[in-house]
Amino acid sequence: MYFEYIYPKLIDDRIDAQFFTLEYIESLEKINKFRIETLGNISERIFDPPHTAPEFVDKSDFEMIMIENITLNGIEGNFRAISEICHKDVFKNSHLEGNELLVSRVGNSSGTFASVFLCYKGKNVSGNISIIKLKNEVIDKEYVFAYFNSNVGQNSIKRNIANTARKFLTINNIREFQIPIPSCEIQKYIGDKVRKAEELREEAKRLKKEAEEIINKSLNFKQLDLFYKGIKVKFKWISTNLLTDRIDGNYYEQKYFETINHIKRNSKKYITLNSIIDSIYSGKKPIYEEKGAEVYFVQSGNISSNFLEIDNKEKVDLSKYSQVLFGDLLIAKDGETIGKIAINFTNETIIINEHTYCIRLKENYKYYSAYIYYLLINDYINSLFCREATGSAQKSLNFSFAENIIIPILEEYIIMNLYNLELRRCNNIYQSKHLIQEAKQDIEDLIEGNFDMSKVKADN
Repeated sequence: MYFEYIYPKLIDDRIDAQFFTLEYIESLEKINKFRIETLGNISERIFDPPHTAPEFVDKSDFEMIMIENITLNGIEGNFRAISEICHKDVFKNSHLEGNELLVSRVGNSSGTFASVFLCYKGKNVSGNISIIKLKNEVIDKEYVFAYFNSNVGQNSIKRNIANTARKFLTINNIREFQIPIPSCEIQKYIGDKVRKAEELREEAKRLKKEAEEIINKSLNFKQLDLFYKGIKVKFKWISTNLLTDRIDGNYYEQKYFETINHIKRNSKKYITLNSIIDSIYSGKKPIYEEKGAEVYFVQSGNISSNFLEIDNKEKVDLSKYSQVLFGDLLIAKDGETIGKIAINFTNETIIINEHTYCIRLKENYKYYSAYIYYLLINDYINSLFCREATGSAQKSLNFSFAENIIIPILEEYIIMNLYNLELRRCNNIYQSKHLIQEAKQDIEDLIEGNFDMSKVKADN
């Protein structure tokens, strides 16, 4: 049953039926068994950054956390660069200290919390995100994060989201969020999992940076960067032997030819991507099968951050679908995510949609997957990659794109090093997400009365 009769004491000033959904009412009744505090009572300050459009730039030392960076797993993805004036003047009151909570206020992600750590100190925050500074030593910050992003916490938040055409929260709504207060030991036990998860994510970022620096150094991309900065004209005369069946002018921009020549000059040997590919295919929409196998369904949006997010499951007749194998590369072939790429370093059963390519390398080149990945996410080579897309209304990569992508052959130890770095990075990220899920499950068990206190005692 979606709704039920409720006691008059539960009736508030809301007249929208959604506010009284059975699931929300049941969650409210469960947390009322604990000592309850409002977020406003345990916070020193809750405020919004300026509601002003920031001045975005291509590159800058100043970055802004956007609403798309706020996820149920914490702060994720790449930040937007903003101008120095925007950072120092317009958004100066949004500069993070490294000990806050963030909550998204607008859109489908309204009510999603993220915990801020010292690594984010000095970052700016978008105006559609609220900043929460908790009172010192009143409550564990990471426990608060885990609670509000758990199912029961999200149910309590959804009751307070304005039920209009566009979902939103006000500062007053946020102040009234209720949170159960367990013992300090339980809070710390749950919060420690979130802190460990953040450590793993920071290590994953370090590993990625190390791998990217190996690529940049091996192919001397610093020199190419200097050339790009010195380009005065977009086009110049080219030899007729460089002409193809492409008639769009942008395909022949000077920077593309210089990138190709640079790669050839800085590698002893190079091949084309298609020469090391065993197979390439795109998927299809899943058709529900009651007695089918439960598999992970990956869409192009699941690799939008150049990492494979697996969170959506479907039941299908697996015999009708091609499966993604360990070490396969996934590439977004059209739409807004075109050119995004990820590696499958899991042993899960995965299928893909029609907007994604799966690339399987030849057996002798399986360990090249991480190397290919770091080449293709490099800005210079990714531009060559996306250059192969065709179409006017919507760009799309066809199967032949791999024929024109040059792969420089580096020494074997470098390629193996990149493989090991990426394997460790992926394992760290997946372990981090698992710890966050564990913390949220601990919240659920606590509210349901199924929490195992022996785990806390053992941990202490």
